Amino acid sequence: MSHPFFSVVIPTYNRAGFIEQTLQTVLRQTYRHYEIIVVDDCSTDHTVALLQPYVRAGQLTLIKNERNCERAVSRNTGMDAARGDFLTFLDSDDFMYPDNLAAAADYARAHPNMKCFHNLFEYVNAEHEVVYRPPFPSLDNPFKAIANGNFMSCIGNFIQREIYQQYRFDPHADLVAQEDWDFWLRVLADYPVGRIEQVNSGVLQHEGRSVSTQNLESLQAGLDYISRKLSGDPHLAAVYRPYLKRFRANSLVHLAITSNLGALYARGLQYLIAAARTDASLLFSPRFIRVLQIALFRLDMTRR
Repeated sequence: MSHPFFSVVIPTYNRAGFIEQTLQTVLRQTYRHYEIIVVDDCSTDHTVALLQPYVRAGQLTLIKNERNCERAVSRNTGMDAARGDFLTFLDSDDFMYPDNLAAAADYARAHPNMKCFHNLFEYVNAEHEVVYRPPFPSLDNPFKAIANGNFMSCIGNFIQREIYQQYRFDPHADLVAQEDWDFWLRVLADYPVGRIEQVNSGVLQHEGRSVSTQNLESLQAGLDYISRKLSGDPHLAAVYRPYLKRFRANSLVHLAITSNLGALYARGLQYLIAAARTDASLLFSPRFIRVLQIALFRLDMTRR
């Protein structure tokens, strides 16, 4: 074969302290028929210098953005350069487990008509110890599943060439942190999604993922933008109309989760109240209850 089976697209910006560890998890894959495309978004640290030995060894292709553009543009640039039958995204501080690509290759061969699928992922600390394994929804109704929350994230996903040559991440300024949810809402509106029932990817929790009130304002602007897009686009509105209220409510729950992660528990409670008002059925969901318990407990602890 003249082209790789997988293209691994890694956007990066100032990740000199993380990207080599990420790269090593790709280079140690048991399945070898892949290419790595790293898109540097004008890093101001020594990320590019760290990557040069890998470039000289022919282990990756490095593309440098002409200006800082955020991840949406970097991922689009990676898709433009990709040659693989399938493409997968990997952030430059996250991990592939050793059989990630092997399992994906097996799945693709066993399901030749499935052009979009994903594996499971978990959150780990710096010692690679598991700190959280998120629940993943049933795929019986993928429209409802993706409207309820971005279970796809941007790790462990595989899209066939037909998809990655057709779709692009929206670079709108309000989508700085939600461009991946917007992307999958559009893809899953047109393509069925499959699942590899294995935890083959790890998301690293670290201080660089810190949260502030300003971050929350940007997140909320992005989620409002997606909501308007789902309502205003005729095709998306036809697909997601039964789930728009649920999408808006779960957007608020997502903001509450992000608030809790940033120790902004009072703000998290405000988002949860708004979510319950938007869709009262969320009050009985395990996710809502869990997020509410965390916010109430932590807020009480900080006031003592």
